[in-house]
Amino acid sequence: MPTRPLPHDPYANAVMDALEAKGLIDRDDSWAEYNDDNGEIMLMEIAITLDANRAEKAGWTHGALLKWNQIRGWEWGPGTDGALLQYVQRLATGPVPDPDSIVRGARRILAGAFDAGMLPVTSTHRPPAQTITPPLQKALADGDIGLDMAQHLSAYA
Repeated sequence: MPTRPLPHDPYANAVMDALEAKGLIDRDDSWAEYNDDNGEIMLMEIAITLDANRAEKAGWTHGALLKWNQIRGWEWGPGTDGALLQYVQRLATGPVPDPDSIVRGARRILAGAFDAGMLPVTSTHRPPAQTITPPLQKALADGDIGLDMAQHLSAYA
């Protein structure tokens, strides 16, 4: 496993900071990693556990998880008693939504009386960076991401 910093750490931290500032997450149960995806590409992943008390009050007895990777973007799912997700649904539009868009999605999930039509949130995005960070330059050179993704993630550096 690569050592820190991971190529997408600045983005992961920006999203987790925004969610934490609103009291929406359990940061100790949230993580980012950069792992081999069956030998094909290195997969950048973020997994964020929403606050367990708020999730239960909203009707998610086994919690709710937000997840991101550079292929699928942001998704979410309610938990099961076996630490799996019941289903996965798109959380936000676009590959690298700004942290406020993720906060809006999390609030909808935790609001109670959830309806699947409430998601995905229409996201706003930071303008792509003109300078790509060294970790993202390596991911780009290795074929793990494209130029557009590298520029959008670099906007959080």
